[in-house]
Amino acid sequence: MTKENEKILNGYMANNMEELIYLGKQMEDLRDGKQLEEDGRNPDPQQFDEE
Repeated sequence: MTKENEKILNGYMANNMEELIYLGKQMEDLRDGKQLEEDGRNPDPQQFDEE
């Protein structure tokens, strides 16, 4: 990312198409909860109570 892209604007996830593509590539590499547990890591905390 360039210096121009480092400036954060509230309410926007991506400021231009280059940054959108960059964020998309990062999301492709994210692991889900089961994959994290297999590696002995803790996934994000529960957001909802199980009923």
